[in-house]
Amino acid sequence: MTYKRHESNNTESDPQPGSVSKTLYSGTEGWSTVAWKDWNADYQARKVDNSTRTPGTYQARKADNSTRTPAAYQRHDKDNNAVEA
Repeated sequence: MTYKRHESNNTESDPQPGSVSKTLYSGTEGWSTVAWKDWNADYQARKVDNSTRTPGTYQARKADNSTRTPAAYQRHDKDNNAVEA
């Protein structure tokens, strides 16, 4: 977790990219705790003209690009048959 970004001439970039430490699982769920750095701290969404924009929320779409309401999650077995709870 000591990543350093370098320029094309191999000198360290200044400033270094921002990051946020993240952890998945607390160790009590039966899984090992996983820690990583999220390197999107400096991310800024841009429009075509390079001006900043606020990213929208996810919107499910049909093949013709019209919006749709996502169906509820349904688990399937190896043969793609729905599994009832």
